[in-house]
Amino acid sequence: MMSTTEPQLISPVLADNGPAALFTAPGGTQAFAVRWQGGVHGYLNQCPHAGGPLDFEGQVLESSGRFLMCARHGAIFEPDTGKCVGGPCRGARLTPLAVHERADGSVWLGRAE
Repeated sequence: MMSTTEPQLISPVLADNGPAALFTAPGGTQAFAVRWQGGVHGYLNQCPHAGGPLDFEGQVLESSGRFLMCARHGAIFEPDTGKCVGGPCRGARLTPLAVHERADGSVWLGRAE
């Protein structure tokens, strides 16, 4: 069965533990992708605590580079699972998106072909 949704380029390159690639997901929802410990992960840019965006000027990793952090309330999330491990929404999760990396290093929204 063929997918009716074409893959969407998120970023031609995404640095490990670097800035997030912000993008608009289908339906107009803001989202981001990060590369963390060699893997790529995508989430809706929406904190489960208050619904606002996580990023501050495109940055979602906190200063140590070990966690994603909501710039508004300080909630911290595991980059690979989206689980909140500290702050006002502990135990909640970010909404994951299916992202994949191609052989050329580009990162795409949608399942790998």
